[in-house]
Amino acid sequence: MKETLSKELARFKTVVETYGARVESWPKADLPMMQKLLASSDVARSLLRQEAKFDQLLSDKSNPIVAPSGLMGRVLMNAEDINQGSFLKSLWPFGSIWQPAAGMAMAACLGILLGFTSPNILENSDEYALSEPSFSGATLSDLEAEYENL
Repeated sequence: MKETLSKELARFKTVVETYGARVESWPKADLPMMQKLLASSDVARSLLRQEAKFDQLLSDKSNPIVAPSGLMGRVLMNAEDINQGSFLKSLWPFGSIWQPAAGMAMAACLGILLGFTSPNILENSDEYALSEPSFSGATLSDLEAEYENL
């Protein structure tokens, strides 16, 4: 009897926590067992009271806050006052744009100039040519041994 009662109370608690304290929202299949527990069990009535308080708290907090009617107009007026200027100014609000643009153009020109005037080190057969392997093929342990002998 006690085991059946504890199973019913566990089911009652699950249903009340899931569907709330309103009897109308409970599943129809569990309704007779739930009403029987409410009539006979103090624990069930306590669980229902706690859930009713929680549901009331949720409904109090879920009421939307109504903004004053003139708030939208004031926000739009302030936005117009703040954002005066062209589209370009809204993209670059840090003053004149010609100085950073000129700096970037000069850097690009310098890079292109250096690229064209620098010697082609891949085709030269100097001692600094990259076609020769710079690593002798020794293993890492060989290199460690050489390092320790220094």
